[in-house]
Amino acid sequence: MTGAGVDDDEAAEDVPAAGWRAAARDRRVWAILAVVAFLLVCCCSTAAGTLLALSAGLFTAG
Repeated sequence: MTGAGVDDDEAAEDVPAAGWRAAARDRRVWAILAVVAFLLVCCCSTAAGTLLALSAGLFTAG
């Protein structure tokens, strides 16, 4: 039997919505963000070092 007047599409009033605040409290989210930031910094510094070495080689060769 279906309940009269019950709408399943509406959020329950007692249950808080899982949003950014709930995710920010989770340590796993911060750990994943730290790993992504570390990899981004490593990749960018490697690319910058490679470009610097290439440009230094071009200037000394000419």
